[in-house]
Amino acid sequence: MASEPTSPTTPSSPTDDSEATKEWLETILEGYHKSLVPDADPDVELGEWSVKPANDEREGYLSEQLALGVTYTAAGRPYHAHLLAKLLPQDPFNRAFVIESLFDLREIKFYQEIKPAVEAVERKYLTEEDLESSWTPDLYFAKHKEAAESILVLDDMCQHGYKVPELTDGMTSAQTRAALVTLANFHAATVALQLKEGKNLQEEFPYLLSVDQAVESFNCLVERGLPLLLKFLESRKDQAQVREGLTRYSGPRAAQVLREVLAPSDKLNTLVHCDFWCNNLLFKEVEDAAARCCIIDWQMVMYGRPAIDVALLLTTSLEPAERRKHGSELLTAYWDAFMARLSKFGIESKALKYTKQDLEGDFRAAQAMAALVVVGSVDIALGTPGREERVLNLLADLLEQGVL
Repeated sequence: MASEPTSPTTPSSPTDDSEATKEWLETILEGYHKSLVPDADPDVELGEWSVKPANDEREGYLSEQLALGVTYTAAGRPYHAHLLAKLLPQDPFNRAFVIESLFDLREIKFYQEIKPAVEAVERKYLTEEDLESSWTPDLYFAKHKEAAESILVLDDMCQHGYKVPELTDGMTSAQTRAALVTLANFHAATVALQLKEGKNLQEEFPYLLSVDQAVESFNCLVERGLPLLLKFLESRKDQAQVREGLTRYSGPRAAQVLREVLAPSDKLNTLVHCDFWCNNLLFKEVEDAAARCCIIDWQMVMYGRPAIDVALLLTTSLEPAERRKHGSELLTAYWDAFMARLSKFGIESKALKYTKQDLEGDFRAAQAMAALVVVGSVDIALGTPGREERVLNLLADLLEQGVL
């Protein structure tokens, strides 16, 4: 993977100065090609290039994003690249929040260290046919200066036919299954790092989101979103039971639920994305109505129960009818894909000491956490009738089932 440039004169971010921006792009591309062939001089020469704000409805408060387009030659060969650069937010409050929470550093470290480790253990134990392409974007460049600067440049997967699913519509069956298989493969690889390679993941990757950080981040969302939702429900007399049930989560109860789920299990833990919902997934349609999934936005990667990711996906990103009808079936699909992948690593179920019943128990608890995340993010839904009804249906179902 690309290493940080060492030259103090190298421009560290794009500017309005044409020559500085050109030099910045050359640095990115030279670093990338050196990571592919370390002993060769890439001799990068730029042709046409552009740097502009990313036209991306996904763009949020954790980063500013730029779309980079460049035609160039490296070692005499022509290339055309579409890249996405993620920079620190310009808003002072958001910028301070990201720096304090290490969201920028954590995602950079994911691409520099975790992704290569996952891919290395897969190459070691799996066949070429088993290796999944484009499960997350390729890294072109990364640079981090504590409390000052953060640059992450990735392959722009949307230029390869990948798209973000429409939040209002919910994910299709093909997309959901593709996401669960890709997730199961990632989780299984991190089990292999532990059981086959003897890695202690928390020591290996000390920057992982901690339980305290995760609880604080999610609880801040709940404290912001719950009053908004309760006020909205004042006008919905048909949702009186939902409002009554949610009032119990004012105060310390939400943080307690979050901590119980986010704390590592005494049975099985993997690396988890911890923000695994449709807005952080890209899909590309392939033959036979199937789909490929690419996972993005790894700022919250942590060590914990794999059911956290499964619950976040199925709770936040499915239409109510799809979730009610196929929820159990989809949980089984994840489990089958997870166990099949572990078997390819040579890890048998008896070595795992974790059963499908354990997953089902963790999933039920994680649904409560996922529902609280939905409550905390309710501003995304309010004002859009389809999204509002999905949230209310979800909360009503989980209250009726005793999950909340």
